[in-house]
Amino acid sequence: HWNTVEIFDYGCTADGTFYYVMEYLPGMSLNDLVDRCGPLPPGRAIYLLRQACEALAEAHAVGLIHRDIKPGNIFVAQRGGVHDVAKLLDFGLVKPILEEEPLHLTAEGAITGSPLFISPEQALGELRPDGRSDIYSLGAVAYFMLTGLPPFAGDRAIKVIFAHAHDPVVPPTEHNPNIPDDLEAVVLRCLEKNPADRFQNAMEMAEALAGCRSADGWDRRQAAQWWSEREQAEPVGAET
Repeated sequence: HWNTVEIFDYGCTADGTFYYVMEYLPGMSLNDLVDRCGPLPPGRAIYLLRQACEALAEAHAVGLIHRDIKPGNIFVAQRGGVHDVAKLLDFGLVKPILEEEPLHLTAEGAITGSPLFISPEQALGELRPDGRSDIYSLGAVAYFMLTGLPPFAGDRAIKVIFAHAHDPVVPPTEHNPNIPDDLEAVVLRCLEKNPADRFQNAMEMAEALAGCRSADGWDRRQAAQWWSEREQAEPVGAET
């Protein structure tokens, strides 16, 4: 899929090191974009999130869940003369949806995913995660894109994980009052504790985003202009 990172080769070196070769991506991660430029305008956030939904929809359609959706794993790239192409990266924790796995944490207390963006079911280990777990994590990414903050934070990972599982989320408009109410509603639905209360698949989320009033607030022309101005100010980094 256009929005999924392309892998050209993979293997194992003579010394036992595993490797893969991915496409060259000029641009920056969502994490870097927000850190450098602050919260994104609603239209741009929707523009990128809809693309991420497309990539997730393809993965889920073939029975795979990503399990580590976070701003560092969504790259905002320039490809084929097109700017603001969202690329989903790092399928290192990907798992078949129907694969049997223990319902509780391992003896070592291992938790898959990144604490700041982990779903409640991943945090608790009580349910087998499915595609709706990725929806939660993408909602947490959306929260970060619009506010510059994760939904939950803390000085210890276990506190953040507990908050995802049990604490109510602070509405993003309390951090950024410029977020439209319809877009906030989409984000908060993604962040429901119960998977049954979230969007049930990535395309359902994409359709809700497309229905937001700010959905037409960003396009290829604006993206190209933004990147042109950015490149004049400083060289664009690259993911290799």
